[in-house]
Amino acid sequence: MKKFYFVASLYLCTTIGLKAQINFTANDAGSVPVYTTEFLYGSNMGYYPPWTNQNLADIAAGNPAINVKGIGIKSLHLPLPEKDFLDYWGYNISVNDFIHYSSLGIKDNTVFLEFPSDAHADNTVYPGCSNKSLLWSNLYTPIWDGGANGTPVNEDNYFALYVYKTVTIYKPWVKFWEVVNEPDFDNGLNGWRSPGDPGNWWDNNPSSCELVNLQAPIFNYIRMMRIAYEVIKSVDPTAYVGMGGTGYPSFLDAMLRNTDNPVDGSVNASYPVKGGGYFDVISFHYYPMYDLRYVNSSGQTIPTRYSDAAVDQYIARKNTLNAVLESRGYNGITYPEKVFINTENNVPRKSFNGYIGSDEAQRNYDIKAPIASQLHNIRQWYIFSIADNATYDAATDPFQVVGLYQPLAGNPPYNQQPNNSGIAYKTMSDLLNGFKADTDQTKALNLPANVRGGAFKNALGDYMYVLWAATSIDNSEAANAVYAFPAAVNTPAQVYQRSWDYSATNYSPMTSSQAIALTGAPSFISSPLIVTALKPDSAISNPAAYFSVNLYPNPVKNRLTIKLHLRKKEKVSIKITNSMGQPVIQAANNTLYETGDDFIYIPLPASITSGIYYCRLTAGNNTQTIKFIVTK
Repeated sequence: MKKFYFVASLYLCTTIGLKAQINFTANDAGSVPVYTTEFLYGSNMGYYPPWTNQNLADIAAGNPAINVKGIGIKSLHLPLPEKDFLDYWGYNISVNDFIHYSSLGIKDNTVFLEFPSDAHADNTVYPGCSNKSLLWSNLYTPIWDGGANGTPVNEDNYFALYVYKTVTIYKPWVKFWEVVNEPDFDNGLNGWRSPGDPGNWWDNNPSSCELVNLQAPIFNYIRMMRIAYEVIKSVDPTAYVGMGGTGYPSFLDAMLRNTDNPVDGSVNASYPVKGGGYFDVISFHYYPMYDLRYVNSSGQTIPTRYSDAAVDQYIARKNTLNAVLESRGYNGITYPEKVFINTENNVPRKSFNGYIGSDEAQRNYDIKAPIASQLHNIRQWYIFSIADNATYDAATDPFQVVGLYQPLAGNPPYNQQPNNSGIAYKTMSDLLNGFKADTDQTKALNLPANVRGGAFKNALGDYMYVLWAATSIDNSEAANAVYAFPAAVNTPAQVYQRSWDYSATNYSPMTSSQAIALTGAPSFISSPLIVTALKPDSAISNPAAYFSVNLYPNPVKNRLTIKLHLRKKEKVSIKITNSMGQPVIQAANNTLYETGDDFIYIPLPASITSGIYYCRLTAGNNTQTIKFIVTK
């Protein structure tokens, strides 16, 4: 997708120190760092003047300091191009933005590196092409010069210098680095073709002209991956390096069977490692709307334009990519397995050209796809995008109506209206905060064919279940099922069943765990005994949450902010404990608070150490416990 960049005035001085050249590749045992961070619900940003990047982050994650609610975003997918951005404004231009993101709890961001400045561009027009290369010149000059000119990289290798300077500055906030957004984009020409088809990429390397975002040989791109891997790992060994959102399994195969040898991609002493040795994460993009159909035994094409078929196709794409990796030895035995993240994904809320598109399909998919990601070991998921680029009626393209918010451009901050997908996304992110997918417990649910979902467990051993009736009707999200928890799961007789819009309604009805009525829209089901559940107030005619509480930032270093919302005046007590249950702070003890919103600020003592902590807040007879992390 086309990306835009917002700029603002900023300058910070950064000292760049020398780093050692690495002596390993992603083919070596132990080279791929173990990713232990919880699943992060991410988003792409976009450009919506007059909104700044910090304004967008406020409505993505929420900013209690200015009383702005977010929609559950925990990580961002962002560009830091050289051309017209870092090279023009200075490499520190976005530092304040990243500091702001971090203050809101946004972390482990994914950044893609692309677009050389005019002075560093390769102006070669490769055979058969009509356009100049979009890559850097001097890619095949040495990567390293031992610090001859002040940096360990060779300053004449322009791409190496750009990567080195960018990663050195932004490494505190970036976990995943991508090289060129959608390097295999080909306007649907040949990347999708099967082995044996004319022009397919399984049997042939893609031509320079087919690669719209490169306009250069695939060997040059592998060279860029080699440069990026060596430089990034030298600066930050804990970072992950990946292709910039690959779309085609055939392109991945071409990367794994070729080296950066500019002649023919073959192995020799100068080019000893094939492309798979220069990345340790598979970042892929997927839009299922293009694949929702099958051919039956009679040769008829049967459309399957509903959310569960879209999820099936998404997971099938991940499995196909993994099968390519395994076929080339990336199976954890011959070579280390790769980490999977998905950095662009969604379905539109309006149908174009007969593809899937409805508000209900988008809302459901934007819960179901991240749930499936966690159950299938995809470690991050970034929705495209934070906001629509056109109103529903004015939209002429599906990618104009894939936002969590309605159009922002032209509207002053903070006048934003979430789409139903945004409400659903926040519900999922809030309710599953601190929970991890539990595949064993999911199997124990023994879900029938007409029910889907999974089990999620937090550090206290509590479970949250996300369940729905499987959709199966073309162009419809209508589905119904009744589910009973098996006795072996040991669920209470009564459970809370929250709907997709819980983040807007705070409505927590109870139902029998043996007769849970499900629809095609996911429900979030939990025991009324677990500390994350909100107890309804029977004195209120329209039952809603008795109180709600949120913590900011998370992780926290020095001061914890608690946003408390009470339905009625009540005495509040706050106790903070460590991961062993030992008390650390008593912040309030039967302190009376009024109805409505209140902010409680808790300075953390200097003696507190990094780790996992729990904030237990009691209002009247109702208690919530929220996990947070302290980083020192």
